[in-house]
Amino acid sequence: MVANHSRRAVYAATGGRRISPEELDQLRDGIVRVAREQGFPSSRSTVQRSLFDRATAQVLHEQCLMVPGEASQRQVWAFLALILLPDVCAWRWPTDSDGRYPADRFKGTDLTRHALARLWTRAHVLHDPMADDPYHLLDVLGENDLDQIMARRSTLAASPALVRAIVRAHREDRADGSVSTREVFRQSLMRLLRLTAFLDLDSASEPELGHVVRKVRSEARAALTK
Repeated sequence: MVANHSRRAVYAATGGRRISPEELDQLRDGIVRVAREQGFPSSRSTVQRSLFDRATAQVLHEQCLMVPGEASQRQVWAFLALILLPDVCAWRWPTDSDGRYPADRFKGTDLTRHALARLWTRAHVLHDPMADDPYHLLDVLGENDLDQIMARRSTLAASPALVRAIVRAHREDRADGSVSTREVFRQSLMRLLRLTAFLDLDSASEPELGHVVRKVRSEARAALTK
């Protein structure tokens, strides 16, 4: 079922350059290589899934060279999941107990749940060009915790600088044993969300955002330990 083209493919009327079949082949080769390192097409442990997601996010972001406007098009991700990489996506997101594949992981009806779109978005938002490893923030949060920002609190996710500040603060936090780091993380997200009604965080610099996020996180920890 794998192919690097589709007769139903369409292109924007203006702007950009059409990706070539050779570039699509290179993209597929890169992602298949990552999948094989994590057991594709057989084994698929929780750790392997996590490692696959992290490495694939970087491959997609580095090789697709998309701008956010292009990445917001559901048809782009439907093509990648259903035409270019159906075997890998079926391995990552297998059938449920009824023998059905989760459609939203393939079709792009919800890009925050799509098998590949969510990974590109994660890499794009967390990309830190000033660091030695621009993708180092991809390793900080697990799937469920990152989903708390990217899917459930879209107001926060709309600001990549704010998301990076949140992830950095989580990485720097040192648990004192009195309360779980995850609970502090989730409580601080709720507090930040309330702040957006009073503060224009989009206009703040990254150092300022870092200060705000660390302060809110400290307040959340103090409230939880009372």
